[in-house]
Amino acid sequence: MEITSVEMQFAIWNLFNMGRIGNAMTGIGSILAIWLAFRVALNTRSNPETNIVARVLSTAFGLMVVMGTWISWAESVSYYVGTAAAFANIKSQGAELSPQAEGFIQYVGTTEVTGTPTPLGMAFLAVVTIIILVQIWYPKQD
Repeated sequence: MEITSVEMQFAIWNLFNMGRIGNAMTGIGSILAIWLAFRVALNTRSNPETNIVARVLSTAFGLMVVMGTWISWAESVSYYVGTAAAFANIKSQGAELSPQAEGFIQYVGTTEVTGTPTPLGMAFLAVVTIIILVQIWYPKQD
């Protein structure tokens, strides 16, 4: 029994949407971790007993949160790219794709995994990094 193009596309959409559940959980975890890194940075800044060790550890924590988020968001992008590649593979074998699958390939724009978040995600994480570092290291204005 041969699987039809429609059945293959349906399976790909199902796998993609199951992956999006994990992406949503990762997104929620990332936002909570970023919030915690902000709290640690703010507490490091406002505590009069903060020493260099506390600043270094707070910085390390904040940077680990940002890098972990970077990796998680890059993996989330790979779900989109992998799905687009799966559709492109079906098309390269001569099967006809649905207009939605064709549109998805165009929307994603690539079938090669980049290993990075989206440009907006990268900009967001750059701003988060700056906020964390400024809170910890920039002198207070008294």
